[in-house]
Amino acid sequence: MVQPSKFRWLEFEWDEHNLAELANHSLEFWEAEECFYRPHRVFRNKHKVRRSYNTYKLEGRSDAGRSILLIFFVKGKYSIGLTVSTTARIRVITGWEN
Repeated sequence: MVQPSKFRWLEFEWDEHNLAELANHSLEFWEAEECFYRPHRVFRNKHKVRRSYNTYKLEGRSDAGRSILLIFFVKGKYSIGLTVSTTARIRVITGWEN
């Protein structure tokens, strides 16, 4: 199980595909990012056979108080420099108001 709050830094990957997916559900990318920095719960999402990576559900709230459900995966984890801090690259697949 992945716990985004355990990483020292989070980096998000956005492109026209996942931005459009959020826009279709009336969400902005910055609202999705806010959910990772506020109290949240993470659950493993059901595995799809054609998918080679694990996806997760995040239940959280935006700074404005909107209850949001996000589906995401951790695209990579890496350390920066000589420190022990780890960065996770998060890719949000979709999300909607819960």
